[in-house]
Amino acid sequence: MHEAYQTTSIIDKLPYTIESLAAYGNKLIVGARNGYALVYRVDSKGGSIYEVSLEQACKTFSKKPVTQLEPVEGLDILLSLSDGNVGVHELGSLKIMPKATESIGATKGAASAFAADVQVLKTLDNNKQWALKLCISAKKSVYLYYWKNSSEMFTEMSVKIPLQDIAKQLCWCKSSICVGFKREYYMIDIDSGEKKELFPIGRNLDPLITKVGEESLTLNRDNISIVINHEGQPTQKHGITWSESPSAMLYRAPYLIGILPRFIEIRTIEPRHMIQTLPLDRPRILSHTRDGALYVASLNCVWRFTSLSVKMQITELIGNKEFELALLLSESNRSENLESSFKGAEQQLNSIKNLHAFELFSQKRFSDSMSKFADLPTDPSHVIGLYSDLLPWEFRARIQYPREVEEYRGCDRENALGALIDYLTVKRAEFSKLDKNEKEIHTEPLIEGSKTMRSRRQLSQIIDTTLLKCYLEINDALVAPLLRLKDNFCHIEESETVLRANGKLDELIILYETKQLHEKALNLLLQQSQSTNAPSSLRGVERTVDYLQKLDRTQSRIIFNYSVWVMKADPEKGLSIFTDELLEKEQRLPVEKVVSFLQNLENGNKLVLQYLKHVVMEWQEANSEYHDQLVNSYREEITPMLAEYISSLPEGQSPAPAGSEGGELGDLRAQLLHFLDVSKLYRADRLIRHFPYEYFHEERAVLLGRCGHHKQALFIYVHILQRMEMAEEYCRQYYKKDEPGDCDVYVHLLSYYLRPMDSLLDARQLYSPNYDLRDTQQNHAAALKILKQHAGKVDSRKVLDLIPDDFPLSHLLPYLESIIEKGEIQKRENLVLRNLLHSEKLTIERSRIMCERVKFVVTEKSTCFVCQNKISTSSFVRHSQNSLAHLSCLDSKVMDVG
Repeated sequence: MHEAYQTTSIIDKLPYTIESLAAYGNKLIVGARNGYALVYRVDSKGGSIYEVSLEQACKTFSKKPVTQLEPVEGLDILLSLSDGNVGVHELGSLKIMPKATESIGATKGAASAFAADVQVLKTLDNNKQWALKLCISAKKSVYLYYWKNSSEMFTEMSVKIPLQDIAKQLCWCKSSICVGFKREYYMIDIDSGEKKELFPIGRNLDPLITKVGEESLTLNRDNISIVINHEGQPTQKHGITWSESPSAMLYRAPYLIGILPRFIEIRTIEPRHMIQTLPLDRPRILSHTRDGALYVASLNCVWRFTSLSVKMQITELIGNKEFELALLLSESNRSENLESSFKGAEQQLNSIKNLHAFELFSQKRFSDSMSKFADLPTDPSHVIGLYSDLLPWEFRARIQYPREVEEYRGCDRENALGALIDYLTVKRAEFSKLDKNEKEIHTEPLIEGSKTMRSRRQLSQIIDTTLLKCYLEINDALVAPLLRLKDNFCHIEESETVLRANGKLDELIILYETKQLHEKALNLLLQQSQSTNAPSSLRGVERTVDYLQKLDRTQSRIIFNYSVWVMKADPEKGLSIFTDELLEKEQRLPVEKVVSFLQNLENGNKLVLQYLKHVVMEWQEANSEYHDQLVNSYREEITPMLAEYISSLPEGQSPAPAGSEGGELGDLRAQLLHFLDVSKLYRADRLIRHFPYEYFHEERAVLLGRCGHHKQALFIYVHILQRMEMAEEYCRQYYKKDEPGDCDVYVHLLSYYLRPMDSLLDARQLYSPNYDLRDTQQNHAAALKILKQHAGKVDSRKVLDLIPDDFPLSHLLPYLESIIEKGEIQKRENLVLRNLLHSEKLTIERSRIMCERVKFVVTEKSTCFVCQNKISTSSFVRHSQNSLAHLSCLDSKVMDVG
């Protein structure tokens, strides 16, 4: 409890019984039981001293007790209730206003209560405008009116609202009216007329409704006040409990003042605290002005409440560590003085909230404390400083606190750090939403006088570095996600220190990566890959390979530098640095640079071969240069192996066919031959010059075929390799009837079968000047096979020219019969085709003659069936059923249909 008000007697032993009070400005109006109205002037002389003078005594105000008074200062009127009549008076003279009173005459003689809703509005030119709504209870109805300034009278708002009983008290709350009956409370929505039953009034003799601000009411039930909104819903979990049932109440923010039988009790709504009790002799009535003057009256006396200095109250409450009350009082004072020193009031509020949050922290209510700090502009470094080991010692020493901060251990420490994580997460999110160009942030000290940090970058560094330390201590699974954030501001040196101290080398690498310190990260990976004490995740080359794969092409120098040791340790995994499938095309390093790098390594050609295979086969690169390089890489890799293989053969033994040598040599030659077959992008004319005559016969044959040198290619198959089936397959592959260079491939093959001696000259001229034929025998059987199977693919005249003089004609009989038969078949087909064409010609001629026999007349009245215009002299078309159309119209119609 603390002292909020003092009371001063201003009217003592009045000879009339007081029935009602009303106050405005420095005026106090007393309504007496005998119908008198007394107007007093109350002037403050400082502190609790007041000068009171009677300015007016209106003995003709009413003939009956004045039970209710309501001044409307802005409209200069006074509302009164006496003997069932609601009167409208001039506020200054108290004279009745007949016209205004008559405008509410429907309630005459039956009114039991009224309630006025006064709103002060601001116009566009920033002037004040007063609006008044009035509700009057008469018999079992409620009448609604509004004040019309132009005519200075009331006008009905809507039809009356029927009630189930006579209302004893009314109170406005936004667009609703709360009605107190003899036994219960109701809420009425004036827009819809809907009535909502709330709850009974309990053992009280009368209902008691008090307005709390603009949007809430308190309704009494026995000794408990229940706070509701305009919809009748409770707004507080618990009601306000009084020592006894109050007979009258008044709300003066932040206090709820109630008149009890023996004293006045002052409480707060939220938090629910007892503030003060003021003993007075049988108080009955409460009243207050808009600017905060409070009056209380008994039957014959009136007291004035004097509010103690808000600053003194706040100081006292802070001293008693009653921060919630101090905040409540400070906020109420600020809301009443918005136009004065808003900035100063805001700082005072924040100062109290800081002290409250600090006190909560000292009470080990860490979550509550950090939640309050999160809502304040307090410098985050001052909040972090509550934990003695999270800031550098010299930095923390500059921060002031209300008293020494206790260090927590064990569960308390864990709970405190958990709450701090929540606070830092909130602040981090706040900073991230700020404009990127905003370099400084407004912060306030926890204790006035301490220096604050305003640099956005420095504050972000402190927040993220502290988050890192907290995660390391209570939940290290969150360390990596924090460090992976692109916008993390962890201080490099300090973060590096704590991560190494906690053995978090994996997370340290993530930090380096996020901060673009790639060489530091890769050096650490290199050290750990060879260390026996390193975590299993850092041993070997896998982590380095993964790291290098993530770097983009702008980091090519680093990639090549740190790939060297990986390629030596594990060439296959090292090669995946450049061939990873997850790499986007834009991220890949230039092929030329990678090839150049790989060539300078040990076993460089083998690495280049594997790399180019991936580039061409997997990435489907269409650059002819890469295809040429791949063929040359195969050749360079195969050449020494092939030479060694041939030299190892026993004398007289022929080499195995290409690709069937076995081992790595056989695999590589098979791959090369397959690639030469399937790729269409390598440049054979450039490549063939690099393939030696002594080896690579199969490969040279494929390349010669791609160059169009079919005679040389077939020479290799027939005379060097002596693989007739390969020669025939070659002819099947390249034969094209209508291509001048490809239509004679079978003729070339026949020439090697039938005139082998002539091939020797070809071999020396086209293949090798020193080449000597091993077998110059004619191969009649192979030649006859070709003639039998492919008779239609060779020129008969060229074949007959190749037949040797000593060739038995009987052997040619099947071929000649085939040729003659084919000629007869072709002759018959041509005859049939000629007859068909002649028949078609006759049919067309007949149709033409029939069409030309049709006659029709084009006159001046003939119209186009498409556009309906006359044909006139335009070009036209005769359509079906003798209809005519312009040629252009018919064309456009056909296009539209199409």
